[in-house]
Amino acid sequence: MPDTISVCGSMGTRVPERYDMSDSDATIATGSAVAAPELKPAFFRFSPRILDHLGVAAYNSLQKCLSELAANAYDADATELTITLPDTIDESASIELMDNGVGMSAEDIAGKFLFIGRNKREEGQRSIGGRLIIGSKGIGKLAGFGVAAVVEVMSWRDGILSTVTIDRDSLEDLETLTERPLNILKSPTELSHGTKIRLLKLNKDLHLPSADSTRRHLYKTLPKSNLKVIVNDVECTAEDIPGEKHAFSAAIEDVGDVTGFYIVANARQPYPGLAVRVRGRVVKEPSLFGVDTRAHGFFTAEKIVGEVSAEFLDAEDDGLHAGDLINTTRDGFLEDSPIVKKFDEWAQEFLKKVIQGVDESETSRRTDAFLNRPAVRERLDRMPAHIRSTATKVVRGILAKLKNVAEEEAAELIEWVLRYYESNVLRELMRAIIAADVTDAEKLGGLIREWGLKQVNSVVDIIKTQIDIIEKLEQVLGSNKALEIDVHALIESNLWLIREGLELWSSDKPLKRVLEDKINEIYKGRENIRPDLICRSRNEGNEAVIMEFKRPKETIVMTHVTQALEYEALIKKHRPNISFTTFVVGREYDSSVLAAREKLQGASLHLWSLQEILQRARMRFEEILKILGR
Repeated sequence: MPDTISVCGSMGTRVPERYDMSDSDATIATGSAVAAPELKPAFFRFSPRILDHLGVAAYNSLQKCLSELAANAYDADATELTITLPDTIDESASIELMDNGVGMSAEDIAGKFLFIGRNKREEGQRSIGGRLIIGSKGIGKLAGFGVAAVVEVMSWRDGILSTVTIDRDSLEDLETLTERPLNILKSPTELSHGTKIRLLKLNKDLHLPSADSTRRHLYKTLPKSNLKVIVNDVECTAEDIPGEKHAFSAAIEDVGDVTGFYIVANARQPYPGLAVRVRGRVVKEPSLFGVDTRAHGFFTAEKIVGEVSAEFLDAEDDGLHAGDLINTTRDGFLEDSPIVKKFDEWAQEFLKKVIQGVDESETSRRTDAFLNRPAVRERLDRMPAHIRSTATKVVRGILAKLKNVAEEEAAELIEWVLRYYESNVLRELMRAIIAADVTDAEKLGGLIREWGLKQVNSVVDIIKTQIDIIEKLEQVLGSNKALEIDVHALIESNLWLIREGLELWSSDKPLKRVLEDKINEIYKGRENIRPDLICRSRNEGNEAVIMEFKRPKETIVMTHVTQALEYEALIKKHRPNISFTTFVVGREYDSSVLAAREKLQGASLHLWSLQEILQRARMRFEEILKILGR
């Protein structure tokens, strides 16, 4: 029959030594220097609510709870820890952790495990196997109560299995935890050594992360050692983050040395920053240490991930005071500590330098990529050398300011710059400067000043002019003359209203001949319904826009939409590698057409009124002005 050990005072309450009062203390207590003081013993008492404060409040997530319990297995010199998670949370669900560490006897459970606040480092800074002990607060054992109401501990050592079950609900009616003993059941076993913890009656609101994310979290937070952690039959392994990895080391004055690494990831990361390891375990989750991410471009700060080891924050040679800089829940440090403040300041400056370096490198890479685009390179090469040099400098200067602007928006702005430097006005001005008599200093100086002014303000001026044109058109549309506008002619002469970098397809002579023959055949007798306008992109011609205009008085019906799609299909047959966007422009739309609007947009067919075209163009240009700070 198994033995049972009853444990009272299980929360580690100790009877204090007698406190002797001085004569002055007695005087204060009695108001008389003659009367002898009466001593009444008093003891700390712990309500069962302490389990909530130290368990639920400190370890309120499953990953946090598992990290703490896994750290206990590490301190016990385990080489294997198996964790079993349920598929769903219900009344029968449970979580199990089993390790092959040194295990505990019944006396260990009573005198050590159930001793809340016990500093296990009193027995030494290292485990029997030589590992630096992680635990020091003596409350990690309560982590299970953060996610469950019942914690069952089974531990075997020297042929004896010792089991204790703590049911939080059964303690609810107690005033203090010492009122009811916890029974430790002892029985023979063939197991050599180890511990198994079962968490039962899981919190119904518990968030159950995926086994895969739990594996990544445990691998990241636990010390790198020979401890193999297995979650649901799969071993925890490192997460592969594509990017450039860099190692570093530094000495923080009056504090200590740090080592670590950071990765400049290829994509933005959900949890960017540096995690802080102490004694091999992650104490502080990834942090950017207060770096202002808005001051940097390309979302660089969100691509930096890594770790820094700062052993001085829990140094082995600090003796029993080691770990005092770590907060109670071991998920951060005491922020008011001078040492922690100096470390945080160093980390912030270090990250700033890393991010700034990546910013500069990315700016250079992006600028070179833009300037080496075949279409851009060809346009620059056509410019005279002196103009090309200036245009290139302007492009580089603008791109350096567009760190968080999408590629498409940046390309649109560069299109304005190139168009300006290709303009006849600029060429005439340059010719005048070149032709000016060098002896006529006043004239030459005026021309050069004019050149400099245009160089600085040209892009802004052109955009503001376009916005002025849009405003005039909007005024006309709002008047009784709106029906007189020739929408076709207006758009054809101002393709920039639709999109930058468009040109009429008439330059594609072979396709034009094929299309004219086909269109004449297809639309024979229906010439009035053939699409009005077709344009293509100026870059490499791999994008095309089809415009179908209807008179202001005409209501657009599905037949009109079908006609536009028919024309698109014909062009695709001869130019299959081109991406098409089709617009059916009118004033009024039939309800059947509007009902299918979202589906049509998914197929790159848009129903836009002239008002909407102008509104979108205005928003586009105003955004560019905002980017330029004008």
